[in-house]
Formats: sequence, structure tokens, C-alpha cells
Amino acid sequence: MDRIGRYKINKELGRGAMGVVYLATDPTIGRKVAIKTIKLREIDDAAERSRQRERLFREARSAGMLSHPHIVTIYDMGEEDGVAFIAMEYVHGQTLERVLGQGPALAPQRIFGILRQTAAALDFAHRKGIVHRDVKPANLMLDDAGQAKIADFGIAKITANESHTKTGTIVGTPNYMSPEQVRGETITGRSDQFSLGVIGYEILTGERPFTGEHLTTVVYKIVAEEPAPPQRINPTLGAAIDAVLRKALSKKPDARYPDCGAFIEALERACAATQGWRALKPGASQALPTTMESAPPLPSASARRTRPKTKTAKPAVAEAPPPRKRRRTFPIVAVCAMLVGALALLRWQMEQSGIVRPTTAAVPEPRTLPAAGPRPSPMPPPIDSSMPAPADESRPTDESAPKPGGKLQDVWVATNPQGATATLDASAENACTTPCMLHAYAGTHRLAVTMVEMGPEQRQIRVGDAALDVPLITLHRQMSTLTLTSTPSPADVYIDGKKQGQQTPAQLTLTPGNHAIAVQKDGQRASKTVELHSGESTAMTLAIAK
Repeated sequence: MDRIGRYKINKELGRGAMGVVYLATDPTIGRKVAIKTIKLREIDDAAERSRQRERLFREARSAGMLSHPHIVTIYDMGEEDGVAFIAMEYVHGQTLERVLGQGPALAPQRIFGILRQTAAALDFAHRKGIVHRDVKPANLMLDDAGQAKIADFGIAKITANESHTKTGTIVGTPNYMSPEQVRGETITGRSDQFSLGVIGYEILTGERPFTGEHLTTVVYKIVAEEPAPPQRINPTLGAAIDAVLRKALSKKPDARYPDCGAFIEALERACAATQGWRALKPGASQALPTTMESAPPLPSASARRTRPKTKTAKPAVAEAPPPRKRRRTFPIVAVCAMLVGALALLRWQMEQSGIVRPTTAAVPEPRTLPAAGPRPSPMPPPIDSSMPAPADESRPTDESAPKPGGKLQDVWVATNPQGATATLDASAENACTTPCMLHAYAGTHRLAVTMVEMGPEQRQIRVGDAALDVPLITLHRQMSTLTLTSTPSPADVYIDGKKQGQQTPAQLTLTPGNHAIAVQKDGQRASKTVELHSGESTAMTLAIAK
């Protein structure tokens, strides 16, 4: 390709799964531009083709409404020969992600230059009714003069008149998403502030506050866990800096700062009042990794209810591990095993995970712990999540149950919707409210998930030598069945005032709750309100007056 639209292609700048970014020239004024393209003609699925086109053009419309020195300017958009494109300002420089991954820790002056400029641009967008929703280092461009520019408004939401997110849909980059974004709730500019808080935390400590090998682990921590205090990771930071970042990362949007600018101003004041502080580059932490710390909780009551009660829950014992001799010092051994296992898992996660930030080979991965022995064996995959546990399988009796042995492992469980009760091996003492964490020894276990008005789900899972993230379990609403007859019959059926296109006798599948049921024949009608319960069948006969 040597030309698209009126733009002459100079060279390729980058390539992704769906398209290519080119350096091009606008011949009318001789200006260099970056051209982002998506080859729609190579997408067979019409719905996906439409989605990709809309996302690209949404980026153009969203950023096109914004004229700010720290937002990448959009000049043009179009579609030609099955290729959709947008022409934008060409920024000669690097992303913040690359700067953090390849270079030394940033100096204070540069840190606050980047954060102040980014905050000003976000607050400007928020005043225009636009929430970016994907603020992360990869979307912050730093030009050769050190100026920051926000890019990629492809999933931005124009709050005044658009809604691009369906309830329960996660949109954004997991490690930088806010709790309300994870839950699929209505978001405001304070969601972007949370993401900026994650970036500030990462710049100062060299660590991300919320990490995990799997999406379910990351979103659980974002919603239900507090990150490690920054001072624990970077000892040069003080309590004042901890407090500012903690406020910006509050689970409740209303508990954060009024806007991004207020957050960065508070952070700059706290740093100025802390003598000798300095940022750490990724992997330079000399304290505990963030994933091992659980700070005193600040989440809402609902979030507190989802915290696993590890002090009271009994770990699940595998159904068929090799027998072991019980030790009287088991509680101490189990705790040590958990710590050692978690440390080993963290090292393996950082080497294997596809979620963590990529860096060059010379730069250590974030949260990689010092080597201490052989690498743990890979976690065995769970048994097919669509396969329920056999209903006729009996539980082992107390006499036949194997003795606890090996390492006690974490089992992370997440459901859609949240708030379900997850139970391992039918033990009420090893249960929690999702998203949450259970505990089990190596082997095969039965996981049951229940929720009011939802159909129960069961999984057979296999716990290995590392923590296990159970694939997301989707619960389906249990429907109610109504068998409706009338005298005389047949008669037209109406549910909640709407004609159903059926006549009595009829069997109807309805959502649980109250419904107004009516039948009509020859202009005469009979009606009654009925309460239907989840998973139950109800019979009703309505008599039409003659």
C-alpha cells in the first residue's frame, strides 16, 4: 500500500492483529501524520466487521471533539477499498510503557510533568462529557520534548448521549480498570482517575497494584482487595504518599478526589513533604511483592462481604491424594506451605503470564522474586468447566477421607453475576461469596455455586501444585412455568398487558415475580395477578363471565 485516501504512505510504524499504523504525508500541506488502519475486508464476520469499524470511528469522533495540547489530534477519517482509517497527529517519541520498561526510574521533575499533563488532558475531556476508559502507559505518548499526549479514545464513552457498554461487559485493560468498570456499572471521570492512580503507583514503586495470572484474579483484587501500601514496596515513600494513592484507588468513586488535577496536586504536595523519596524502576522492589500484601480493608460493605474468611474456612481435602502421616505441627506447616507456594506461584506467574507488561530481556519483569530453588511445575488445567460433577458420586466418609497433606492452595472463584455462594466439597466451612477465594489441597474437588433465583452450577476441579483460577462461571436465571387454562376455551392470552399470540390451554415460561395474567374471548376478559417463584411450576384457571 502506497496511498490511502489523499495520504501518501511513507513507512510502517507498527502492526497489530487487526491493522497497521503508517507514517504518511498529507500532500495538501506537507504535514506528517500517523494513519491507523483496520483491514475490514479481511474480517469475515459482519458483526465483528461493524464493531471494529465503529470502534475506530468512535476514536476519531471522541478525540475529534477535543482540542488540547496533551491529547493526540485527529485530522481525518474514512474508508477506502475495505480499509477503514483515521489520520492523526504524528508523535515522534515513545509510549510511557516503553519508557518505564526500558529505562531507569524517572526523575521527580519528569514524573510530575507527565502526571500533570495527563491529568489536565483527562479533566478537559471529562468537562466535555468524554471518559477515556482505557488510561494506561501504552496509551500515553511522550514526545522528544518530554510532553505527554493521550492516545486511543477507541473505547471512550461520550457520557452526554451515548452508552457503549452493556451491563456486565468489561471494557478496558484489566490491570488499570476501576472497580465500577469491572462491575459494568455507570462510570464517570473518576474511573479515569483510578486508572491514573494505578499509573502513579506503578511509576513510584515499579509495581502494579493489582496483578494476577488470570483475568478473574485481577478483577477480584480490583473489586475486593486493597493494594500493598506503596511504602512497603518502596521504603523511600512515606505515609503521606501512601494516603494520597490510597484515596485515588478507593473502591468507591465518591471517595476519590474531585478530579484528576486535584489528585496529582495532592500527590505532588505529599512527595514534596517526604524527604529523600525516589521512584523505583520495575523489579527493583526490596520489600514484599504487592500480591502478598493485604492492607486493612477500605471497601464498601458489599465488597467486605465478598472477602474470603480464611481464618474460619476449613481447607478442602482432595478426594484421592496419596495417604500421608498426620503431623502434630500441621497448622504451622500448612501456613508455611501456603507462603512458599504463593511465592513460587508469583515467580511462575511473572514468567508465564500474558497480562503483565512486556519488557526487554535486560529489564526484570515486575514482581519477580529472587530465585530460590527450582521453578514450580506448571499448574494442571482444570477439568472441562462445562462438565458438571456426577450427581451420583458419593462423598467419602470420615473413615475413608484422606488425611490432609501437601501444600494448601488458593482457589479463586468468580461468577457472573457476582454475589453467588461458592462451596467446595459440600462443606459449609469452606464456602464464600463470589468473587472470592477458597482453599484446597492437591487433588480433585467438587465446586458448587448457588444463588437466589439462579440455576445451580457444579464443576469438578483439579487443584495442583499452584493456585487455581476457576474459569468464570456464568449463572442463568431460573425461569418459572405457568400452565394456563380458561373457561370457556380457547381464549387469547395476555401477560402484563401484552397479547402473547397464544390461546388457552397454554404453557408459558416466565421470569420469577409478579405478573398480570389475563384471558379474553368474544370481548370478555378475566384477569388475575400471580406471583411466580424461581424454578417452580404453577397452574391457573381463569373463568370468563358470560
